Amino acid sequence: MARRAPDSISIQLPDGRSIDATNETPGPAERWELELVEVLRARRFDACPICGDPAATEKEHVPPGSLGGKVMTWTCNRCNNDFGSRVEVDLLDWYEGALTTWFASETVRGKRKTGRLLRRWTESGEYVLLPAGKSDEIYAEILAAGNVEMEYDTPEHKRWSIGLLKCVYLALCIKLGVIEGGWADQVRADLLAARDAPSRSEVPASEIARRLHVLRGFGPEPITPHPVVTGIVHGPDGPLEGVLLAGRLFVSWSPGNDLQLATPDGTGRRVTTMRIGEPISGIVTAVTP
Repeated sequence: MARRAPDSISIQLPDGRSIDATNETPGPAERWELELVEVLRARRFDACPICGDPAATEKEHVPPGSLGGKVMTWTCNRCNNDFGSRVEVDLLDWYEGALTTWFASETVRGKRKTGRLLRRWTESGEYVLLPAGKSDEIYAEILAAGNVEMEYDTPEHKRWSIGLLKCVYLALCIKLGVIEGGWADQVRADLLAARDAPSRSEVPASEIARRLHVLRGFGPEPITPHPVVTGIVHGPDGPLEGVLLAGRLFVSWSPGNDLQLATPDGTGRRVTTMRIGEPISGIVTAVTP
C-alpha cells in the first residue's frame, strides 16, 4: 500500500511559537452521524464490469491503492490502467490537498516546476506548503530573491469526481452484481468517455459525477480498516445511502444539491505573488498520520 501523505503537521519555532496545519480547510464543518451497514468482499465477474471486455484479468483496487484501497474486483487492462493516468492523478491530489506548482523570480531565468506541494491550513486561514518528494536546490535560490511568483494548478473537479464515480459504481457492482438500467448505462458511458479521452485535459465532465455528495473525515485513524463498506449518513437533510472508502471518504449515490457539491474553491491555473522573509529553522514535533 502506498504511504499516505501527512494530514497534519506541527512545527515548533525558535521563539516558542508553534505552527499547526492540517489538510482540513478552515471554516464550519459538517457533522454527520455515520451508520455502517455492510462490509463488501472482493468479487470477480465474467467480464469487465465497466466496459464488458471478457478479458477482465487485472486486479482492481477500490478505492485506488494510493488512497488506501485493496483489490476488490478485476477489470480489463484499459479500464485498470487508463483511468489512473486520466483521472486518478487528480483524485489523489484532491484527497491529499496537493498542488502542482511553478516558482519564478528575478534571480533565475524562467519558471521552475517544483512538482507536488501539499497545502496544509492553519486555524487562522493561512497555509503551509510542504514538498512531497524530491526538492531541487534551485528553489532555495528562487525563494532567497524575496519576491516570488507562484503559479499553481489545483486538482480538476471534473476529473477527480469521475475517479470517485468509478469507485461508487464498482462498489455497487460488488454488492449487487453488474447493475443495469438507465443510470448504470449513463455511468458506464461517462466512465468510458473519460477513459478514452485523448488526454487528461480533454476528459469530459460528468453530470452524475458532479452531483455526487462527498464527505471527508480527518481523524488520525480510519473509521474502519475495511476498504469498502456501505453505509448511511444521517444529517439535517435526512439520510443518505452510499459507500465509505478506505475508512475516510463517504460518497453517496444520492445526488447532492448545488450547495452540497464538493467542488473545490478556485480550480484551474492560478498565479500569486509572495513576499519571502528571512529563513527560520523549526522542529517538526508531530505528524499525523
